[in-house]
Amino acid sequence: MIGRLNAPIILAHGLFGFSRIGFGPLTLTSYFRGIPQVLRDAGNRVLTTRVHPTASVEFRAVRLGFRIDTYFPDEPVHIIAHSMGGLDARRLLAVPGWRDRILSLTTIATPHAGSILADFAKLKVGRIYRLLEAMRIDYRGFLDVTRLASRRFNRTHGRIDDVPCFSIAGDPEPGDVSWPLRRLHEALAEMEGANDGLVPAASATAFGTPLDPWPLDHLHQMNWLTHARGRSTPLYVPAFYARIIDNLVAHGFGAIDEEAPTPAVSLAR
Repeated sequence: MIGRLNAPIILAHGLFGFSRIGFGPLTLTSYFRGIPQVLRDAGNRVLTTRVHPTASVEFRAVRLGFRIDTYFPDEPVHIIAHSMGGLDARRLLAVPGWRDRILSLTTIATPHAGSILADFAKLKVGRIYRLLEAMRIDYRGFLDVTRLASRRFNRTHGRIDDVPCFSIAGDPEPGDVSWPLRRLHEALAEMEGANDGLVPAASATAFGTPLDPWPLDHLHQMNWLTHARGRSTPLYVPAFYARIIDNLVAHGFGAIDEEAPTPAVSLAR
């Protein structure tokens, strides 16, 4: 059972993200596969945003704000962000006017302290970056998740005390990691400990109030490749998003039935 919030839910995607892929009304797949509909079925208003897949956090944050304003002008919202989408949302919080409109931010596997994988990519694929630059393809998003860039970002956009912010790390069992991420998960485990195949758990919880980790890798968090056999436990990803909603309801952000009596004390900020 998923709760209902008092304001729209914004789902913000990470690198290489998209809202949906399809033809006309036919959707072949979506970034948060099946999650928006489950949230809507519970009575929530939900927007899956679409920003540039590889651009910088600065640019993506502007587009994130534009998308929210287009669909929910002047309304307060809750943001649930996956991966780099959490950095976009943090940057948006620093834009005048948005601090009062974003009621809460929950990040899932966001590299708040960067990732050594991004550092390695910067060293090994520098020529590819130069080629992308020559082709006028914005690739700065890859550089924004290096550990050095993250330290700079955190110095400028550090703690946020007046907006409830929560963070979730992915920490799956090795045998439950989807096949595209298994080798990366093993390598990261040796270098940085618990991780979801792309983002170290310590980095994912380096901002906001940490919530219980999810036993899901980076792809499973988007409800991808969940059909794999041989898992140690059944996998129903929407239940984990229900935890996020439950946490926000517990903080006073639940929708109030107009016919129900108004509570004497509100837990909202």
